[in-house]
Amino acid sequence: MHLKITEEQDALRDAVASFLDKASSFEAVREAEPLGWDAKVWSGLTDMGVPTLGVSEELGGSGASLRDMAVVAEACGARLAPAPVIETMVAARLLSRFADAPGAHLTELIEGGAPVAVALRPAIDGTARVVPGAAVAASVIALEGDELVVVAPRDLASPSNLGSAPIADVALGGDRTVLASGDEARAAHALAVDEWRALTARWFIGLAREAQAIGVQYATDRKQFGVAVASFQAIQHRFADLATDLDGADLLANKAVWALDVGDPVATSFPAMAFSFAGDTAQRQSSWSLHVHGGYGFMEEYDIQLYFRRAKAAHLLLGDPRRELIDLAGRLWDDRTAGPIPSSAYRPTNTGKADAAANGTYAEPERIDADTSDGGFDFRLDPAVQTFRDEIRAFLTEHVTEQVIEDAHRTGTIHDWGLHEKMADAGWISAGWPSEFGGQGRSPLEMNSLSEEMYFSGAPVDGLGVASLVAHTLLIDGTDWQKQTIIPEILSGKAMCCLGYSEPDAGSDVASVMTKAVRDGDEWIINGQKMFTTLAHEAHYVFLLTRTNTEVAKHKGLTMFVIPMDDPAITFTPVHTMGGERTNITYYDDLKVDDKYRVGEVDGGWKVMMTALVYERNSAWYGELVRLLDHGLGWARSEGSPAGGPMIDDPLVRDRLARIAIGNEVSNLLGWRAAWMAAEGTLPGVEGTMAKLFTTEHYQYAGNELIDALGAGGLPRHGDTATGGADGWIEAIYRHCQVTTIYGGTSEVLRGIIAERGLQLPRNR
Repeated sequence: MHLKITEEQDALRDAVASFLDKASSFEAVREAEPLGWDAKVWSGLTDMGVPTLGVSEELGGSGASLRDMAVVAEACGARLAPAPVIETMVAARLLSRFADAPGAHLTELIEGGAPVAVALRPAIDGTARVVPGAAVAASVIALEGDELVVVAPRDLASPSNLGSAPIADVALGGDRTVLASGDEARAAHALAVDEWRALTARWFIGLAREAQAIGVQYATDRKQFGVAVASFQAIQHRFADLATDLDGADLLANKAVWALDVGDPVATSFPAMAFSFAGDTAQRQSSWSLHVHGGYGFMEEYDIQLYFRRAKAAHLLLGDPRRELIDLAGRLWDDRTAGPIPSSAYRPTNTGKADAAANGTYAEPERIDADTSDGGFDFRLDPAVQTFRDEIRAFLTEHVTEQVIEDAHRTGTIHDWGLHEKMADAGWISAGWPSEFGGQGRSPLEMNSLSEEMYFSGAPVDGLGVASLVAHTLLIDGTDWQKQTIIPEILSGKAMCCLGYSEPDAGSDVASVMTKAVRDGDEWIINGQKMFTTLAHEAHYVFLLTRTNTEVAKHKGLTMFVIPMDDPAITFTPVHTMGGERTNITYYDDLKVDDKYRVGEVDGGWKVMMTALVYERNSAWYGELVRLLDHGLGWARSEGSPAGGPMIDDPLVRDRLARIAIGNEVSNLLGWRAAWMAAEGTLPGVEGTMAKLFTTEHYQYAGNELIDALGAGGLPRHGDTATGGADGWIEAIYRHCQVTTIYGGTSEVLRGIIAERGLQLPRNR
């Protein structure tokens, strides 16, 4: 796995961007309206060899990959280059596949440098409708019936349009060249359109990044009520949501380009996903950046409206975006015998394993037998990571039975001691730890695989996550005695931990805790109450945050302890939640604790908390998203629709499922990005925070969409015999997913972190 462009691609992007910074200034973009054509810009790009990048060297091009073309597309999007660059690059690549066909269209392009366009949709009644770039193109390629043809349009008029683009309808009569016919023609056209989707997704990313920068700068500079507009929490949170979506769209667009370049088996799904999500994100980002300008954003003299208009216009070139989603559903689930959801790691749930392939919820990633990466983007797992993943999957398939899952759901205790002990014996609990702790020294990518596989399987692993968090924090901030005594107990599976953070009046504002610890010689006396101490009834240790100093700022007067739970001064009361999980209220009444259980410095508990948060915020819920979609697909395939046939054929259901699948893929990519950065030795900034924010918010969205799709069928609870095909799991997940945006940091807290640390917005007022 590698998530970075090469130095050569970086240089190509910089060269194109540098040229466009001068040639495609905002003044030049405006002067090119309403046609959206600047001959000087086109001439400069032609001199750089951009239009024929994807044509082989034997035919007079550069022999570049789609990835190389993508960095050009991104630069053009950022500067709103007034020229049909993407259309011509795609058309030239398509023409090169039929270099032996009659006609000199490719030669004309290479020698004359005139633009070429591709009709994105099949012709109707002999006319290709709304062809991007056609109004300035010397040739247009179109699919008419069973034939892929090239025509030379003359004097086409481009209507004044939202995106100020050279679009036109093209009549296909008269002189024309037939490039291919039948299945060959349809396949070639479909591939060209997918390449256009993928490259346009990169164009959207360039546009959205620049629109984001314009909006952030204006909101930072603009003062209202005596402070910067960017300091308002409502402004920051919207910027943070869009920044997270934009990072996800960026990764998804890169994966679409990569999939087409390497011929991934499910490559047809990625371009459709990327075009849909990146287009929507670019439109929302440019719209929001316009909004923060207030009334000025509505004025034509301000640049942001140029981005706003073009973002929306480009997203409409294939028609109603919702039809694209319905088409995506067809790509994902129609006439497939093996799992078509494009992911590096989809896995079916234990429930309904036999139907997993038929439901289309599982796709094996392509294996790598050798290093085939050129150093640029590669979303495949390395052989060692995949082998480890296979071992984990086999283990979980054997030990995570339906009974284990049902017992956890019935009791509300998302932990199973039998499974936990088996995982310890197999070395999975300590897999990521160095050998001196009895670990296997597994990489962050391998550990991300382990985490995902556990969640895919439905394993009740809440206890494992907390134990790992505490152990890793002790490794960094703990004493030698704690490292030599407590960490081995945790890693061997003999000790379970719980977290004692929240209190009745201290939730997200954890620095407000009032559970008091008073020093008494070599001991501490602790009194107080904690809320939401999940697994307190199973745990051997509590990671307890206390107040030790009331004379300083609240976050400076905290001290952390790791305390045995077997003391009679600790009591707890069960709390049963809406999601079916059990948590606890814990009470500490004159609890005497030896100082050896203190973690970190006295009054240094905030620093320890920050360490722990690094290991708490992740996208582990991605596995639960996959399980949720699996249940939704099982219902959609088995439940009949009022119109006849299964619900999977209902356009409303297909729209919902496609949106969920896209969000799942984005969640997957954001999580893997953080793991990849850790594997590369790069300390993630807000990447883990973004993964947690997006995944949990999308989890709630997906749960809501699917229970709405079920309608009244979503009312019965899990285990009710009248539930039918959905088995009540969607209803159960709908209740459960509501809490995921709360614990581990509420979404609002995460948005503040992304805004201030990621976008460098001023502290909110």
